[in-house]
Amino acid sequence: MLIEDLIKNKYLITPSAYYLLEPHYKRDFTLAELIKFAKARGTFVIDSSIAEAFLTEKGLFSTGELTEQTPLEVSEEEPLEASQEEIHEDFAESDEIPVPETVTASRPEEIPSSEDFESAEASGSISTGDVVESEVSTASSEGESFEPAEIVGETSISTGTTPELRQSPTSNPVEEPISSEISEDESFVSTGTLESAEPEDSVIGSPDESLTEVVEDSLPLESNGNGNGYGNYADSEEYYENGENGNGVKPKIVYGDYGIPIAYVGEDVEGEKSYSTYKDVVIKPREGFHYRAKEIPDDWELAFDVKNVKFEAPKVKNAASKEGEIIIQAYSSYFKSRLRKMRRIFRENPEIGTVIDIAKLSYVRDDEVTIIGLVNDKRETAKGYMFEVEDATGRVKVFLGRDKENASQAYNAIMPDSVVAFRGQPGRGIFFANRVFLPDVPKFRREKPPLEEKVYAILLSDIHVGSNKFCEKAFEKFLEWLNGEVNSRAEEELVSRIKYMIIGGDVVDGVGIYPGQYNELAIPDIFDQYEALANLLRNVPDHITMFIGPGNHDAARTALPQPGFYEEYAKPIYKLKNAVIISNPAVINLHGREFLIAHGRGIEDVVDFIPGRTHHKPAEAMVDLLKLRHLAPTFGNKVPIAPDPEDTLVIESVPDLFQAGHVHVMEHRVYNGVFVINSGTWQAQTEFQKMVNIVPTPARVPIIDVETARLRAVVSFEQFCEGV
Repeated sequence: MLIEDLIKNKYLITPSAYYLLEPHYKRDFTLAELIKFAKARGTFVIDSSIAEAFLTEKGLFSTGELTEQTPLEVSEEEPLEASQEEIHEDFAESDEIPVPETVTASRPEEIPSSEDFESAEASGSISTGDVVESEVSTASSEGESFEPAEIVGETSISTGTTPELRQSPTSNPVEEPISSEISEDESFVSTGTLESAEPEDSVIGSPDESLTEVVEDSLPLESNGNGNGYGNYADSEEYYENGENGNGVKPKIVYGDYGIPIAYVGEDVEGEKSYSTYKDVVIKPREGFHYRAKEIPDDWELAFDVKNVKFEAPKVKNAASKEGEIIIQAYSSYFKSRLRKMRRIFRENPEIGTVIDIAKLSYVRDDEVTIIGLVNDKRETAKGYMFEVEDATGRVKVFLGRDKENASQAYNAIMPDSVVAFRGQPGRGIFFANRVFLPDVPKFRREKPPLEEKVYAILLSDIHVGSNKFCEKAFEKFLEWLNGEVNSRAEEELVSRIKYMIIGGDVVDGVGIYPGQYNELAIPDIFDQYEALANLLRNVPDHITMFIGPGNHDAARTALPQPGFYEEYAKPIYKLKNAVIISNPAVINLHGREFLIAHGRGIEDVVDFIPGRTHHKPAEAMVDLLKLRHLAPTFGNKVPIAPDPEDTLVIESVPDLFQAGHVHVMEHRVYNGVFVINSGTWQAQTEFQKMVNIVPTPARVPIIDVETARLRAVVSFEQFCEGV
């Protein structure tokens, strides 16, 4: 049981450690305590040394030899104080005396508490410095080159020091051997040491009020001694006062939809964290600054969000159906949905002509027809290109000669599992194609009516709060800029009309995303990462609506599409009053303009399959996705895709703007009237990016004119980002 539970939580255990821990598991300690102990020591492998240290801390393991104890008898003639003095003398003679468990569990009321500890308050200060004149580059709707604005100044943040807790100068000598040992890393409660002071001179201290409040507010745990991981303890204070859960504080348990605990959250003791969650970052709007955007009415709508899509679960034929049959049916429904949506897109192209099913090709004679299907395989031959195409009725080999128009370009652009149309004549067991059609976006589109006033939106992604490469000073400067700390009339005009902010995923760095990530985290706790993000975003002016979506680093479903953040982890950003949580992907309608927002993981597959594509030019890869009208065409490569009954990654409606992130490189271009932009990052180059030669472009803020869905300006705070 212990091995399976640890493996489910991505921890390993050696055989020797298993034999040490198994007898005590779910009787004397819980899985959460063991994981917390291992995490505090920065390891995911629990060996014998870790097990011995853990059991020693719990009072379950001793290197000394156990000796039999004679039961203490108190005579009627002698007072109780005399017996306590004798016990004190015995403790003074021996370094290690085993204490029966019944002493702690059955009669704790007879043992007075003697701990008294004081905590020093940490103090923090912020120096924002003065912002001097900067330049903002502007651009026309044609997408000319831009020069980033330069803002000079420094921001220094002092997070204070961790308060040190001091032990009361006097303590009860009886309590030291009876109390459970508590590690300094796990708790700030000091049990004191044995002193030679007279018992009558000792002073019984009272616990700190802040700790008392934490214990009282904690979620109670129910225990009935039936092997639920909490031993034979009832819901009593002795379990927590004796430090049996590793830190002397009740843990909060977050339950999932089916009543299964999915997260164990310990109460925070003030001064426990050695890192900052930006609680002291408070930026207020500049006095007298006029926001024109406040006077412009809100006009936005979530045109598409995965959370609003209702799926029907696959239906089994009978009760004897196997699990594999259900999975196959789910994948079949997924690809049928993709094919059905793509066929509707192709019918909007007047050049397609007559479309027939693959199964009906044998009935066609000499006429030129069109087939539409999924490309299962493609390969290059001496005379041309061979494809295997499949639709809901069957599959067929398709040959495209080298002499056909744009044959090589089409071959390179087609990714596995993408839907393509071939026009030509059927032969015996093969289809000879003359032309290839990609779903693509139309070259000409209707113009949309102009807006009465200019309104702007800013696009961000890949903030990676929690990473030690997060550009925190640059982000704070950006927040000050949003609050009116500008240096020119051009900047003032831009900031005053910003009404929307779109954040396209990877808002935090996450935990356990890749091997060795723990060493690159400034905030090692996922809950604190989202709290830090919320503390920063609360400084965004209230009139700016923030649309926040998940990425692969976030606490969300790993596979695409991602409906949103797990609320039990990201609760702080759900509480932001001007935040709208969106899915990945999502379509936002801003004043009649469609903005397609995706994190951009599909770029990885494009780089793998299409020649000439690199992470350094993400806009080109995004154009390839537009041509295939799908955000992740290839199934089973680098991008995990959930086998939902409906393929929600198809780009059914042609957007006015397509935003992505993920690769940390800002680039933009216009393709057939669609403005394509990768919004960069707020993280400096990591060690992994150095290995794969990715040079990020951090701390750049693209400002979009909503009316034209084009880039209005780029403001750069890169000079404040360390490590660039």
